Amino acid sequence: MYMLFKGRTVALLWGAAFVVADQLVKWLALSVLQANSFRLGSSPVNLALELSLNPGAFLSLGAALPAWLKQLIFILGVAVVVGWAGYWALRNWARSTRQAMAVYAIALGGVGNLIDRVFRDGHVVDYMVFNVGSLHTGVFNLADIAITAGALFLAAGMLRRAP
Repeated sequence: MYMLFKGRTVALLWGAAFVVADQLVKWLALSVLQANSFRLGSSPVNLALELSLNPGAFLSLGAALPAWLKQLIFILGVAVVVGWAGYWALRNWARSTRQAMAVYAIALGGVGNLIDRVFRDGHVVDYMVFNVGSLHTGVFNLADIAITAGALFLAAGMLRRAP
């Protein structure tokens, strides 16, 4: 029983540290990148730091929706999903640690972006673009990395179990 409590307690502490780090980096991005952008690396493969306030979801999906509908989906809907995912992950931590960690990563990323939406007029602070030659990603942030990593680990776990 002690190991269960210890594992969950450590997960909660790491989760809180992640959310604080995510918000700190977003605050720095807002402070430093307001009038500037930076490219880390001079090769065809590099990371660009560019500030973007995203009013939608992934790649600005849903940005043109009416404000009330965006709030319903991106604040209320995400809050419900994040709450359920966090509860499920912590409840199933000992039984299925890898799967719980993946769901927890998704929940933590959701919390980071949800904080933005609530306190930044419905926008999420994005600041990174990964470039490979003429190809590049959309603008993303640390919370998006957690969501994507969690989803990839969940998918890998499902593929591993498939007959």
